[in-house]
Amino acid sequence: MTANIRRILVLCEGNHCRSPLAEALLQEALGPTVEVSSAGLGALVGYPAHPEAQQIMREQGLDIAAHRGRQFTPAAALRADLILVMDKAQKEACDRLAPSARGRIFLLGHWLPPEEQEIPDPIQRGSKAHRAAHAHILRALEGWLPRLRRGHHQQR
Repeated sequence: MTANIRRILVLCEGNHCRSPLAEALLQEALGPTVEVSSAGLGALVGYPAHPEAQQIMREQGLDIAAHRGRQFTPAAALRADLILVMDKAQKEACDRLAPSARGRIFLLGHWLPPEEQEIPDPIQRGSKAHRAAHAHILRALEGWLPRLRRGHHQQR
């Protein structure tokens, strides 16, 4: 892992479903030398991760019960070496809210084919949608993890 990627911020809308999953999976994969956190652009501040997200993570041996929703702030963006978002609208919002972070904001699905780069929000769409989002996040992470472990995150 390169010295310049020590803090990763994962964003979604509510910090309730997708970003807690990605946060836990990234932290597990990268270990303690990298600080992975998550937040939401319209966060459910103080609320735990969605029960479906908690169940999916339990099935993988990861416990996200202690997760509580956090609101995205420009200060959080400044602290992050890499910011991963779920869709293009979130990338644009993050660019507007934290212009100094431009160049460090990428889609989590950046390395996937263009039609798969955005990860749909599963909220209020049932268990099947949550499991599909989890599978999509796993595919997206397959593109990031080798690059993060090698120590570079160059754009395609």
